[in-house]
Parts: sequence; structure tokens; C-alpha cells
Amino acid sequence: MEKVLMKNELGIFALGGLGEVGKNMYCIEYQNQIFIIDSGILFPDEHLLGVDYVIPDFTYLEQNQAKIVGLFITHGHEDHIGGIPFLLQNVEVPVIYAPKLAAALIKRKLEEFKIRSNIEIIEIDYDSVLEVGCFKITPFNMTHSIPDTYGYAIDTPNGRIVHTGDFKVDLTPVGNDVDFAKITKLSKEGID
Repeated sequence: MEKVLMKNELGIFALGGLGEVGKNMYCIEYQNQIFIIDSGILFPDEHLLGVDYVIPDFTYLEQNQAKIVGLFITHGHEDHIGGIPFLLQNVEVPVIYAPKLAAALIKRKLEEFKIRSNIEIIEIDYDSVLEVGCFKITPFNMTHSIPDTYGYAIDTPNGRIVHTGDFKVDLTPVGNDVDFAKITKLSKEGID
């Protein structure tokens, strides 16, 4: 993918996860900063015999790794964190921000793949508000079939983006309930 953004344009693009179940990886780019959400794998079907994992194409991130300001994880399922060891073998990511359960799963996965990088993994919770590069990130609780699932409101110089990740509205959730109050407040403030 060749960069076609003008000086003050905001780019939002997927490296996987659109039109497929798996390989979830989304990027937000503004000037010289790239913000990544998730890095998952896709489990192969019967048409890919002998293939263990299908990963996103990291070429753009390899070519622009100096711009990467962080990787944010929505939850700990493999289709959202399974690609991290492969990403880190090719791309330098300064810090990974993840919910507590996902952070533990990522640390274990890096040990399993014998990746001993100096990557910093910061555990976040729904009360965190983070300034990363020119982005302000506000997590909010979502419900899914795994605890510690977050969506993110991402304030950029060009407006607010909301990324929910995978979710299901569940009246008997595993973990915290959807934070409808915070979602309502964020939406009243405006989402672009």
C-alpha cells in the first residue's frame, strides 16, 4: 500500500479482518504516526491444508515502522492477538496496551514463541485515558465471550473514531457489563 495521505489527512485502514473472521488488524495514520488496533490470526480452513496460521500482510508497517506509536488490543482472542509474535519478528512496536487478561495471554504467547524483545506491555482498564502520540484513547467496557473486552474512543486531530472490536450485548456477561453510560457520553460529545 502506497501512502496517499495529504499533510493533514487522517487514514483509517485494515490490514486484515474485513470480510473475514480473523486477522483483525486496523491502523489509524496521521502525519508521521501510526496507531494499530489488534494483530490477529485467521485459522485456515480445509482449502489451506498444511497451513497453521494466516497472518495479516505487515509490509506497510515494516516500511513505516518508525511511525508506529503503539498497538492497542481489544481482547484476548487469537483472531486479535495471535499475530503479535509474527508482527514483532518483523516490526518494532514501541508499546502494547492491553486489558489485563489479554496482556497475560500476550506475555505467555511471546514466551512460547521465544520472543525476548524489550517490548513494553502496559495493562489498561476502563478508567484509563491515554495520550499516545497525537492520539487520546479512552477505553470502554464491551461484552464478549471472553472477559476484559474493550472498545476505544480515539480522539485524533481530525475528530473522534470509535472502534468496538468484537462484542455481543449480553445480559449475563462474563466479566463487566457493556458501559452504556460511557458510550452514551462519548456519543453525545460527538463521533466522527
